Amino acid sequence: MNTKQLILENTLKLMIEKRNSLISIREISAATGIATGGIYHYFSNKEEIYNEIIERYYINYYRFNIDELRQITGNAKEKIHNSLAEIFKQKETGIKIESIDEIDYRVILSILTAKGFYYENTIEFCQTTIKELKEFFAEIIEEGQKNGEIRQDFSTEDIAESLIIMFMGIQYRWEMYLIEDMSSVFEDNFNLQWEKIRFTQ
Repeated sequence: MNTKQLILENTLKLMIEKRNSLISIREISAATGIATGGIYHYFSNKEEIYNEIIERYYINYYRFNIDELRQITGNAKEKIHNSLAEIFKQKETGIKIESIDEIDYRVILSILTAKGFYYENTIEFCQTTIKELKEFFAEIIEEGQKNGEIRQDFSTEDIAESLIIMFMGIQYRWEMYLIEDMSSVFEDNFNLQWEKIRFTQ
C-alpha cells in the first residue's frame, strides 16, 4: 500500500471508529505514524483528504460499469435479470478497502453520506448514472420487444423506468437497514416484475 492510500484508509478507519467524519490532522498523523508535515506533502489540507475519500468510497460506489454489464448475454429476461443481479452483488460488497477485511458497507455510506451529498456535482452525477442505467435497460427492452419477448403496449421508456424504480427501491431499503440481503429481495421481486412486462398472446 502506498503512502497516499495509507493516509486515506486510516482516515476512513478513524471515521468508522468514531462514527463521524470529523477527524483532525493530528488524529490522522497518530493513526498512520506519519508526521503532519508528511501528510501535507500528499494533501494540501484536510478537505482534500475528505474529497478523495468521498470520490473513492462514496461516488465510485454509485457508479455503474455499463460496458461490463453489456458483456452479459442471453435473451431479454436473462440480460435484465443477470445485469441487476450483478449490480446488487456489487452494491452489497462495496468498494474494496485493502486494510479492512470485513465491514457492512452501509456503515461507510452512513458516515460519508452527509459530505457526499454536498460534494461537487453529486446531484448531477446521480442523475447521470441513473440515466445511463435506464438507457442500458432500454436497449435490452427494445431488443426484447422486437423479438417478441417483451410487451409492446407499454413504451420502452416506461418499462425501463419501472426497472429503475425496482432497483432504487431495493437499494434504498438495504441502505436504510430495512433488509439484510438485496440479492434475495431482488430474486423475490424479479419474477413479479417480469410477469408485468413479458409478452403474452
